Amino acid sequence: MTPSSLGFLADRRTPTVRVAAQTLGRLAVGTLVVLFLVQIVIRLLYRLVPTRVLARLALILDAPIRQQFLSPATVARRVGLRPGMRVLHIGPGSGPLVEALAQTVGSTGRVEAVALDPEGLQKARVYLAAARIENASVIPGNGQRLPFPDQSFDAACLVSSLGRLADVRAALQDIWRVLRPAARLSISEIISDPAYPLWGQAAAYGEQAGFEPLETFGDFIAYTINFRKPVAVTSS
Repeated sequence: MTPSSLGFLADRRTPTVRVAAQTLGRLAVGTLVVLFLVQIVIRLLYRLVPTRVLARLALILDAPIRQQFLSPATVARRVGLRPGMRVLHIGPGSGPLVEALAQTVGSTGRVEAVALDPEGLQKARVYLAAARIENASVIPGNGQRLPFPDQSFDAACLVSSLGRLADVRAALQDIWRVLRPAARLSISEIISDPAYPLWGQAAAYGEQAGFEPLETFGDFIAYTINFRKPVAVTSS
């Protein structure tokens, strides 16, 4: 008994569609690999001759890789936020990421973002205004001397930040100050970023600041490490 005898026509397009999908998939993977290799070359050149042109080119090429491996939705999901939380975000200005965090905590929560560069600050503010995000704001800063009261946040989210902070230890100390007991600290980095630190280095920074490791996501290409501020600090 054949499909035609049952009144159905065989779908002769299926193999063609499958081949086309496989071809597009290989093309997408190949493009990401090329972008990844070019990024490595640019990063090496930037470390030898740090120029504004190389930095800008690296950031342009970073965008498609970041969207694939560390998109705003991915970061927001990994942090482990809940509706009603008050979240501190520190990193290069990123309107889409702040929007994703704000949507996750909902109308009863709020996101306070600190942009580490003036250009990103302006872009994030324009983006959030256009998207009509009312439970988030963006201010300039360097990650230190945060203008917030002690123990006023339920979570802190750092994305592509560690390599841009002038003093990582001092910044984490101030983040500790503004986090409530049992609050989360989430650090995310991606290798295509010119300021990318290795996973071990990021983990060491968090533990040296007194945070307890909770969980990790991803791999060396793009990772997220979640920590927790201890409920009570015991004196030795």
